[in-house]
Amino acid sequence: MEPLAFVEVLGRHNEVLARHPVARWPAHVGRGYDGDVILDDPYVAPRHLRIEPFADGRFTVTDLQSANGLSLAPSRARLTGAQVGPEDVVRIGQTRIRVRPASYSVPPELVLRAPSAHRRPLGFVASAAILLALVIWNTWVTTLGRDDKFQFVYPAIGVLVAVGAWIAVWALVGRAVGGRDNFAAHGFVACAGLLAIFAADVVADYLSFAVDASWLEYGGFVAAVVVFAYMIYRHLRLNSRARPRSLAVISAVTSLAIAGAFAGMQLASESPREGRMRYAQTIKAPVFLWASGDATTAFLASADKLKDKADALSRAER
Repeated sequence: MEPLAFVEVLGRHNEVLARHPVARWPAHVGRGYDGDVILDDPYVAPRHLRIEPFADGRFTVTDLQSANGLSLAPSRARLTGAQVGPEDVVRIGQTRIRVRPASYSVPPELVLRAPSAHRRPLGFVASAAILLALVIWNTWVTTLGRDDKFQFVYPAIGVLVAVGAWIAVWALVGRAVGGRDNFAAHGFVACAGLLAIFAADVVADYLSFAVDASWLEYGGFVAAVVVFAYMIYRHLRLNSRARPRSLAVISAVTSLAIAGAFAGMQLASESPREGRMRYAQTIKAPVFLWASGDATTAFLASADKLKDKADALSRAER
């Protein structure tokens, strides 16, 4: 006998978890084995719901005096019955169902497309190689000693371990939640995000040097926070079917919390050095200096005045 309709059991994001054919009217939904649709939900009665055809592809759903009743999502208002269409979601207990006639027309199939660059292993390998090269280069530039050749390898190993662990966690979550690890895609997101954070820090550092404005360094920190939030958002999009707005809020809150903790630890580490002169670890070429600065004679004159003041204070203390 051909099915007359289908009762679909839905997940949190309206994905179909199971599809039960209905061969007779009325159809009964519940936890009991004598029903037409059997649900494994302790909050559903043995005979919880009755479904009957109404008109124009719609159905009448009636609560059979259950303890928890029924409601139409997204509302949680309890109803004794309702008329539902193929797009309406009915909540009974902790289960969400949808009733569709056998004649329901599904949309055309989607066209398969080649995976984008960030989902391919080659994109992940390329971004990881660039990130590793930048870490080694940055270590070379900022390290004073040149005797120990292995000292440039240690930071690279640390980055590889940290990034690998980060990617593995997201891939495991994706496998557990959606059945796909998307390892290459998560790897590309992580490496490309770190490259963007590194670029933001370098650009802010050079801009602050160019215009002689140290406060621009904080702009690099803000840009890094924004990039990190987008990283988390892309990871979540790979693993979750939740609404993009919800994922964006979660990403922003998480990024701000981590940035606040990092800023607090940095302030705590710098408090013992309060009053000491700050300096850049890398020497930049004069061509990057856009600010005019003081003339040489004016600088030497101010240095002489400062020396005279220091000598006067020294003589006064004797």
